[in-house]
Amino acid sequence: MKKTIFISAAAIALMIGACKNSSNKSESTNASDSTNTQDANTAQVFNLDTNTLASGATYYQCSMDPEIISDKAGNCTKCGMELSEMKKN
Repeated sequence: MKKTIFISAAAIALMIGACKNSSNKSESTNASDSTNTQDANTAQVFNLDTNTLASGATYYQCSMDPEIISDKAGNCTKCGMELSEMKKN
């Protein structure tokens, strides 16, 4: 009887461990997918300094996280929303 309980407990522990491991892999994959949308030759610049832009220049900003500013269209690195096109006055 003790042997059966021990084997059952070990099997349950293994199943829980396997579930946690697979969910962590999918979360880390999703996080890297959202930040690596451009290849190395056309790297997207985030947190762009808009003070250095010429008047009328285009930049992209997240409406949910306004501190995320980029030189190219894409998605926000925090929330994943599409960046909105903005023009400097």
